[in-house]
Amino acid sequence: METFRLSSYYLIACDRVHQVMDDLYEALHDEDGKPLTDLESVIDIVSSSRKEIYEELDIIKSIVAEYEGIQGRGHK
Repeated sequence: METFRLSSYYLIACDRVHQVMDDLYEALHDEDGKPLTDLESVIDIVSSSRKEIYEELDIIKSIVAEYEGIQGRGHK
């Protein structure tokens, strides 16, 4: 795998994390733009966002592990 491809995978994963954060901000407000104040709702929303972010971070770790494995076998 070429390093530019590794970098592009990082970009995709990081872009997805940014989108999750944007969605989180919107989800923490009602239709009128007022912040949610119900603790259980906020906890659910944050937990869901955290799960999505961790999934993207795990993808990054998997990609670099794959890259190292390929590099270790002498391929680029």
